Amino acid sequence: MITVWNPSLGEPIAEVPDGTAEDVDVAVAAARAAQREWWATAPYERERALRRIGDLILERKDSLARLESDDTGKTLLASYDDIDFAAEHFHYSSAHAARANGAQIPLSENGTLCYTLLEPIGVVGLITAWNSALLIAATTIGPALAAGCAVVTKPDQQAPLTTLELGRIAVEAGVPAGCVGVVTGGDETGAALAEHPGTDKMVFTGSVETSRSVLRAAAENGTQSAIDTGGKSPNIVFADVDIETSLDPILRGALTNGGQECCTGARILVERSVLDEFVELAAERIRGLRVGNAADLETEIGPMVSEIHRDRVAGFVERAVAQGARIHAQADAPERGFFFPPTLLDGVTETMEVWCEEVFGPVLAVNAFDGDDDALAKANATRYGLAAGVWTADIDRAIRFVRELDAGLVWVNSFLDVLSPVAPFGGGKDSGFGSWLGVTGPEAFSRQKTAYVRGVPTGKPSERLAGGPRSSGGLGQSNGGDRAKRLDELR
Repeated sequence: MITVWNPSLGEPIAEVPDGTAEDVDVAVAAARAAQREWWATAPYERERALRRIGDLILERKDSLARLESDDTGKTLLASYDDIDFAAEHFHYSSAHAARANGAQIPLSENGTLCYTLLEPIGVVGLITAWNSALLIAATTIGPALAAGCAVVTKPDQQAPLTTLELGRIAVEAGVPAGCVGVVTGGDETGAALAEHPGTDKMVFTGSVETSRSVLRAAAENGTQSAIDTGGKSPNIVFADVDIETSLDPILRGALTNGGQECCTGARILVERSVLDEFVELAAERIRGLRVGNAADLETEIGPMVSEIHRDRVAGFVERAVAQGARIHAQADAPERGFFFPPTLLDGVTETMEVWCEEVFGPVLAVNAFDGDDDALAKANATRYGLAAGVWTADIDRAIRFVRELDAGLVWVNSFLDVLSPVAPFGGGKDSGFGSWLGVTGPEAFSRQKTAYVRGVPTGKPSERLAGGPRSSGGLGQSNGGDRAKRLDELR
């Protein structure tokens, strides 16, 4: 068994099975059988079941939000937002279940109907991260079910509880048992799922290093993959915005979930003429942050997910100071639980680890830039390419930065406050590849089949053999029509 901890209290709250390779075998076999039943279900019934999943999530919002907060350390207010967003993903996906249309393709050949069909890819293997456990699961399970697939999920061992609840909700909503399978466990369980030959696509959210192991394992079986592996997102602040007014949304974009989000804009680039003003105002705000138990609605910043992760974040700050950065401000944090105080670092250079690597904690690194070209160069000088933010009153500059920033998502005069299941999500470089959200989301879990349809051949056999593969019944000829005439043309 694996112990699940409440990071706000530093106490265990549950135990879950440490799944074996045999458990994964059972789950994949069940998913394979359930997927056939699910795909055979009438489209409007699948639509109804997906909508019911969203409805049940909302009906249980209080218990799910508290469970997520206790499990991950995410503040209760943020957990409520995640539950709403997870339900929205299922409601949006439900509309696709009955509307997965192919297309009729006009051909020059008379008497042939050509059309395409969208069919489910099959069984999807899903390995999720702990930071937004239910929401991350929903973003894949929703569109995959809409496409007619089954999903076997391995949630992160640090925060599996709401994903287990989602599996139960799916069955209650009318999805066949086994169609949304959940296998809890650690790294070995995840490896067994990634390398399983019974999956048709792997989706992974987590670290760059682990993603490479998943990709290698999936590639051995020729399994498709899509990955989301975090980022080191620039948050670019120009002097033409009011710093005092913009400060709170800038900090929210950097400190959401204690910095434990893949998109957080904690690499803050500030135009040199307003750097001092920004640092002083940010320091004052950070010192006043309410850090505490995630279950308290007044808490602004909760704990790190585990003691190990807290120590990892602390190591980034210690090494940054040793390299010459300065702790300009820190908030007060409780001693009990896995807390790390929100920290503002200045004197950070572009070669420091804290500037280049994903900290995944409440650590803001500030650097200055001089002019648009310098801002772009510093913003793009990273191995990640997930998100970016630009704060400016100049619309021409905003349009240029949206175009030239190396990121899959760009916010202008906001950061991370707007995300929608209607829009694609994903980045490039070491932030991963593949997008399974938005209007084409279910297509990421579908394959296209092309059909050529003609009437039953008529006439004498010798006449039917005269044509080529682009006409009626030809055997190996290069073109259709009268064979003798075609041979004369070629001679």
